[in-house]
Amino acid sequence: MKIVSINRNEDRDLVLQLQNLLVKYGFSIVADGSFGENTKQAVIEFQRRHNLSADGIVGYRSWETLFFADRDENQKTLSRDDFKQVARLLDCEPAALMAVQQVETGGRGGFFASGRPAILFEGHVFWSQLKKRGLNPTEFVSGNEDILYEKWSKAHYKGGDAEYGRLERAREIHREAADASASWGMFQIMGFNHATCGEKSVADFVEMMHRSELHQLLLSGRFINGNKKMLLALQQKNWAEFARLYNGSGYAQNKYDVKLAQAFAKYSS
Repeated sequence: MKIVSINRNEDRDLVLQLQNLLVKYGFSIVADGSFGENTKQAVIEFQRRHNLSADGIVGYRSWETLFFADRDENQKTLSRDDFKQVARLLDCEPAALMAVQQVETGGRGGFFASGRPAILFEGHVFWSQLKKRGLNPTEFVSGNEDILYEKWSKAHYKGGDAEYGRLERAREIHREAADASASWGMFQIMGFNHATCGEKSVADFVEMMHRSELHQLLLSGRFINGNKKMLLALQQKNWAEFARLYNGSGYAQNKYDVKLAQAFAKYSS
């Protein structure tokens, strides 16, 4: 069933699903498939309890919270059902979402052995992020040539936990710009995309990335949902277009589209 924003009787089955979820969370309403005043007030109270916009409209974030509010965050690994629920929010196939994670982190998950979120620091992004904050990158280059450069290069990647050494040095120059210049978690989302992920600041985004793989998955869903062209490409399994929007114009050089198609075939089977 496609999950859409509701605040009245658009879809009886969807309203019924909403009501059953509200009943599960302890609300005394009748699950009759009708979006009446009692259901609306239950939605508003649920939204208040979870620091959502209490407007009675069951949009993406409200559905997300209804699906996952009772999830055990201490569970170390994600299940296929977790991917299935986020895929429902995005109206895509679970295998498509799992394929993105496979390509971004090789299926290794969202944390390094140290317990810290998986990251990759991008020195060319750090260059532009410093400029956005009114700083002249050239003033900081000396001695930092491996973390601050104008054009993309993979020559300075350390890989794995060693990336935190690069990040910490960049943080000494400007913490917010540094955190915005790393890709984070199991879906490797850049920190500068924090707002698209529903976080007010880069610091909030990073804190969420540290919490759990579940939070990383939820942030990825919000990120994809926030770019309608990217979302459509994922829904249609247009891997070249999705890779272009997700990985940038150099996607073909790294064969991201080919890898996505292969990973989708793997998880579909």
